[in-house]
Amino acid sequence: MNPQSSLRANTSPLDPSTRRLDRAACVLLFALTVFRLWYGGAHQLLQDEAYYWQWSRHLDWGYYDNTPLLAVVIRVFTTLLGPTELGVRAGAVFCALVVSIFIYLIMRRLAGARVALASVAMASILPLFALGADTMTQDPVQLAFWAATLYVVLLALDGRGWLWILAGALAGLTAMAKLNGLLLLPSILLFLALSPAHRHWLRRPEPYLAAAIALAIFSPFVWWNHTHQNAFWLHIHAMGTRNGEHDPPLKWFWRFLGDQLFLMSPLLMLMFLRGLWVDGKRSVGGKNDALLFLWCPSVVVFGATALLSLKSKVEGNWPAAAYVTAACLLAWALTEAWDSGARGRRWAAAAVGLSVLISAVILMPNLIYAVGYRFPNPSKDRTSELYGWRDMAARVQSERSAMGGDPFVFSVNYRMPSEMAFYLPGKPQTYSLFLKDRPNEYMFWENPDALKGRDAVYVEDTDDLNHLDDLKAVFTRVEPQPELLLYRDPPYGRKPIRTIQIVRCYGFKGYDPLQWRDGW
Repeated sequence: MNPQSSLRANTSPLDPSTRRLDRAACVLLFALTVFRLWYGGAHQLLQDEAYYWQWSRHLDWGYYDNTPLLAVVIRVFTTLLGPTELGVRAGAVFCALVVSIFIYLIMRRLAGARVALASVAMASILPLFALGADTMTQDPVQLAFWAATLYVVLLALDGRGWLWILAGALAGLTAMAKLNGLLLLPSILLFLALSPAHRHWLRRPEPYLAAAIALAIFSPFVWWNHTHQNAFWLHIHAMGTRNGEHDPPLKWFWRFLGDQLFLMSPLLMLMFLRGLWVDGKRSVGGKNDALLFLWCPSVVVFGATALLSLKSKVEGNWPAAAYVTAACLLAWALTEAWDSGARGRRWAAAAVGLSVLISAVILMPNLIYAVGYRFPNPSKDRTSELYGWRDMAARVQSERSAMGGDPFVFSVNYRMPSEMAFYLPGKPQTYSLFLKDRPNEYMFWENPDALKGRDAVYVEDTDDLNHLDDLKAVFTRVEPQPELLLYRDPPYGRKPIRTIQIVRCYGFKGYDPLQWRDGW
């Protein structure tokens, strides 16, 4: 076999240096996991995390906003650890560990243990991964199955054809974790098409059986949408066509690149963009199949997201799956740069150092507060979303007690009801009434007719009570209460990070969500 077409490094797992590096990887992953578990339990839930916890209390084959596997993972860990912040986030920590393990296994096979250890370290310092490892969203779950699928495909390409069945099952679970997990299929197809040494698999049934298994596992989500007003497809269409009539050309494309410069760190992002071209030239056509195996998923996912950004707003984390193999490519390139001499070492140190600094500031913003930096408007500090929810829950519970009876708690979006459901005593069911607002998964959990006649507490994080007329239309009487100002001291002292509007509402009349909702 041509050495360049090999998917196995010329090293032995039993080599003493490999075993030392294996032990170093174990120590690194243990330390990272301990830190992430501590960090995950030390902060209150983000609004999206509280919303996804609500999903886990209503397990289903699909949700308005995304695929269902995230909810299952949260249910598993909150069952084991309790409905706490750590219980919600432990799934993200576990998935981050799984991603790192499979990155190490992939790269040890492709490039040796030294590059494998560098790849694990790279994945831990990329800002997107550093934040995602402690934030319970779809990304950690998807990336764990994504990395596992790539490793099993790597083994299957070594001649163990039966492993394609397992690869197909893992690919299906990847898509059930997040929709763009389906991009695994064209990524693998692209590799097989561009690699002369592995193109023969396109004439064998195993890859097609794997694809069929993946789509079969994904099919319950398709059926769920069919039986739920095609809610997710309508939602994702709306998300994928967010382009104003008067937006300047390429507005969202440049914003997409700007987001990636931050989420990957600037120097590493520039290296990655250069690598998409250089690594393609170095690998396509059997020149270097190990490099090609990493290049294909990166270019498919990043390219698909970049193309979408030409017509619509995209979120910064949408190409996250591309960075599993991108972290490997970057680590490989930086290892080569380090070995090339003093100039390469300076570049590698600068690129890694800047990424470490950005990740450290994201996780520990006190580093920038300590040198005197503050956001002029504290509400613009995204890390403030980790604070204040217990105080809000205490005030809302006080309002409920003062009203007497059992008033339900609601808002017009998913954010406030989810935080209240988690932090109110007893973790009650809360509600989202779509009063001229976009619907969400709550529409499938609620029966407005069952709430008729009940009193309620309305909660919203806004400086203005802009839904007061809407509340008057669906309740017999409403009484606005003094607004609640939430603080974070330090660093912002008596400057509020959030203003909460609270309204006592009496005698719910009921309403038709289809008439009140605003879009999808």
